[in-house]
Amino acid sequence: MNPVSVCGANPQDTTTARCPVCNTPGKKVRPETIKNLLNKDKIPGILEGYNLCLSRDCDVVYFGRQIFRKNDVKVRVWYKETEHPIPVCYCKDVTERDIIDHIAVRGCCNDLKDIQEHTGANTGKECLTKNPAGT
Repeated sequence: MNPVSVCGANPQDTTTARCPVCNTPGKKVRPETIKNLLNKDKIPGILEGYNLCLSRDCDVVYFGRQIFRKNDVKVRVWYKETEHPIPVCYCKDVTERDIIDHIAVRGCCNDLKDIQEHTGANTGKECLTKNPAGT
């Protein structure tokens, strides 16, 4: 099982923690991410010490003192989804299908700059609280 690579992750996010369900290495997530992305009734009393499970195939999203699965999170986790809509940019609510539409159907985008201008993808500043990876 190959873990996914998370865009925007920095070396301080690395951890030796492994998902207790699939044994895949995790990525540290900040308390703000946990607080904002878990369903209200799932938010733990202690927000520190959680990791993101980087396995595409595992139902676990966050692990630490507790385990939180896909249905415990407010948003769909892009790399754990196979059916549309698959999120690409959480800040601007852009999906994979939106980008494909702009490239293949509308024919208005030829590069990343065009995609950013037409969809807003990768132009937000709220990844810490809207993206499950916190980056």
